[in-house]
Amino acid sequence: LFAFVFYVFVLLGGVTVMNMLIGVLCEVVQGVAVTEREILTVASVKATIQKVMRESGLDKDSDGKISREEFSQLLDFPEACNALSDVGVDVLSLVDNLDFIFPEEEDEDGVLQVRELSFGDFMELVLMLR
Repeated sequence: LFAFVFYVFVLLGGVTVMNMLIGVLCEVVQGVAVTEREILTVASVKATIQKVMRESGLDKDSDGKISREEFSQLLDFPEACNALSDVGVDVLSLVDNLDFIFPEEEDEDGVLQVRELSFGDFMELVLMLR
């Protein structure tokens, strides 16, 4: 009788440990999947916005930077607005925060100029505002 109870205890203990390990493994896989899905979505949005800017000719000076005017014109394209909405960016609040995204800065001569952002910095800032 003692041997039977011992074997049942060992069996149940082993099954319990395996069940816990499977649960931990599932949590890790889910976390990686969420991270990878986010990376793919952000890459898709970047590609869509770059495509809209390239095809529409918004980057008139071809410097790879986004100015306040270029961004305002970019929001006229539904494809760009939909891409931003897909990653959880509120497009209307972006318009409200234009002064935060593109602040005025003084140059060496003391003249106020609106800051331009590189495309990578622009996307990083926009994604932070989600």
